[in-house]
Amino acid sequence: MVGWKNSALIGLLILVAGLIFWVNKKEKQGNRGKVIQHCLECRWLSLDSEVRPHSLAEASDFQVIVYTRNLTWNLATFNMDWKPLSEKFPKINYVFYYGGKSEAKLRDWMKEKDFAFPVVFDPKDSFRMRNLEGDMTGIVLNVEDGKVISMLNPSFGEEYVSFLEEWVE
Repeated sequence: MVGWKNSALIGLLILVAGLIFWVNKKEKQGNRGKVIQHCLECRWLSLDSEVRPHSLAEASDFQVIVYTRNLTWNLATFNMDWKPLSEKFPKINYVFYYGGKSEAKLRDWMKEKDFAFPVVFDPKDSFRMRNLEGDMTGIVLNVEDGKVISMLNPSFGEEYVSFLEEWVE
């Protein structure tokens, strides 16, 4: 009887260790290779009525998708300096998603920051639920042909610029 209990305990420990290893491996993979599902029912907001939003085609060549639910934190993804990058890399389609609930808060923030890009207003946070694991408040996804290839962002400095140069060439 004792031998059976020990064998069952060892088997259970091996199972738990295998499960922990599998979960850890999945977490390290993150969103790389994931096919992005855009929120086609969400509304676009822009300060400039002349600015027309990009198409959210699932398989556009190069997209930098910037998602946030937090506009106030200085290191939030929307608060990074995107304008120089968009000018230097015009082949890239920059898509900004705001998963917060308040359109007024988003509009006020866009006016305060003079944010030149159109933003996808997603009050149901459907982009995050369809595409991101966990309860992220912000992330940058570099997407080629509809699939995530990297999660680098401008906070990486020259490494990100080098990545973009190699990526679009």
